[in-house]
Amino acid sequence: MARRQHRTLSPGLMTTYSDHALHAHEPNSSTCDPAFAAYLAAQFIARKGFSPHLSVSELEPARDACDYLLLKHDGMQLSAVCIVNCETDTQRAFGLSAERLRELADGCRRYAGRIGFSKMPVSVQVIEVRARALDALAHKRLAAYKRRSPLSKSFITAWALDTTNATVWTNAPIAARWSQGGWLKHLLTAPRTPVSADDNGRRLLQVKTGWPWLTFVIAATLVAMYGVEIAFAVPPGAGWFSFDTQTLFALGGLNPVSVFQDGEWYRMATAALLHGGIAHLLFNLVALLLAGFSAERLMGSAWFAATFVLGAAAGAALSLSFGAAGMVAVGASGAIMALLAAGLICSLRLVDNAERLQIQMRLMFMLIPSLIPSATSHDIGGATDYAAHFGGALVGTVIGVLLRISWRRHAATPPAQPLAAIIAGIGILLAAWSLTAVAAHYPRYAEVVEYIPDARIPGQWSDLSAADAADLAHEFPDDPRGHYTLGRTLLLKARYPEAEQAFRDALAAYEAHSDDFLDAFESEARIFIALSLALQDRGAEARQEAAPLCDEFDTGDRDEALTAYDLCTLPRS
Repeated sequence: MARRQHRTLSPGLMTTYSDHALHAHEPNSSTCDPAFAAYLAAQFIARKGFSPHLSVSELEPARDACDYLLLKHDGMQLSAVCIVNCETDTQRAFGLSAERLRELADGCRRYAGRIGFSKMPVSVQVIEVRARALDALAHKRLAAYKRRSPLSKSFITAWALDTTNATVWTNAPIAARWSQGGWLKHLLTAPRTPVSADDNGRRLLQVKTGWPWLTFVIAATLVAMYGVEIAFAVPPGAGWFSFDTQTLFALGGLNPVSVFQDGEWYRMATAALLHGGIAHLLFNLVALLLAGFSAERLMGSAWFAATFVLGAAAGAALSLSFGAAGMVAVGASGAIMALLAAGLICSLRLVDNAERLQIQMRLMFMLIPSLIPSATSHDIGGATDYAAHFGGALVGTVIGVLLRISWRRHAATPPAQPLAAIIAGIGILLAAWSLTAVAAHYPRYAEVVEYIPDARIPGQWSDLSAADAADLAHEFPDDPRGHYTLGRTLLLKARYPEAEQAFRDALAAYEAHSDDFLDAFESEARIFIALSLALQDRGAEARQEAAPLCDEFDTGDRDEALTAYDLCTLPRS
């Protein structure tokens, strides 16, 4: 787990300005001030969490070069915005060289925290507000304000805003051009709206207090279902720390063949309640609790439950689409990935401060490695089902984005709570119905079938003596191969009635467990039953037994056997 180290600015380095400094540098939030620079600074304070009241001694040399120097420190990163008003003074420009600004930013790096072994960056933005287009000379000058190298932890960027033509120029990376560039473009083109320094405070300062009770209910349900797995393991008492495929399949594990061919759709719900072993369960419980303490208190219990239900459904759907025919998939990972992704998107509702960053780091710590195959080991109960992870994360992202779009600015919880409650209620009803379906199918799927172990299988079945074949058939009555081999040895010894019974036992064992053997086994067994009857001078019965096979074989050894004993010739009337 990545270590997080926090370093706060010391009292001597983080202070309030003097009254004179506040008067000189705090922006006027009124729309009556025609200077766009003042309006922009007020927006950074109200919308982005910057403050004009913070001071860092290492950046003080830049103060005289800025009309507004705004800082933000969230416990991990230190960010500074220098706004220069060049609208009325065409000669005005940011006065420090790019090299000098980088030196100042490097001096502030000691205030940034660490995540693991990685030092968090210091960010400094220079924004020139102009009433004219950017000429070649200014373009060259501002383009120099950038990082020394891609590995540098001092992020220096420059912006030029043309208030006359409502254009934005920057040398920032593409992501910043899309996010902050779009925001600045909107400020240039949209009518000015009054803002005040406490606008940011009217946003969500923190997640709701209190315990995430629904998270504990879901966790308790998963633990209880693990107890059910222990109680109904196949064979009884076989599972505590891990479960084999038959147990998981009998209790409702996800399997494409059972769902699509046998119509057992209940498995899409029950699979999310099961786990392959204690390590698998504990991993998901930790992820669920991390999601709950953030996402549930952000989204509210109704949307938390709805996201869990939809994430489980999406994870199961994608797992079925990409899973192998013989897979048995279990786990709440798809639902939990949805909670992590939705919580991460909804955390953008919080004020941009240390708590928000810590919440986002916790959620990403579980979400991102779970989507990277090389970052997740396979020792927690079978191979990781990344299709389910991606399905859950995708639907969680969609839910988070939709909630963010429709979330009223100052509302404590997202909208459409009744809709979320309906979705959650449908999920609970489907889960209850699915558990009753599991109970109905369990006796058939939980039957303990013991086949002859590989170590007991001879190199050639024909090498077995009648006594050895009889021992295998008696010890492993569910394995048709033992009965079949016994029948052949008895047939060679002319013990025809006993051979017939052995072949019938082989056929009955095959029909009970036909999925585990080749389809040709049935034809072989029926041919030898017919031969056994013919050798007992029971020709009519032999022909009746062989009749369904006569059209199936017209060449080969099987056809010769049927022809040799005239089993496909209709009796004369």
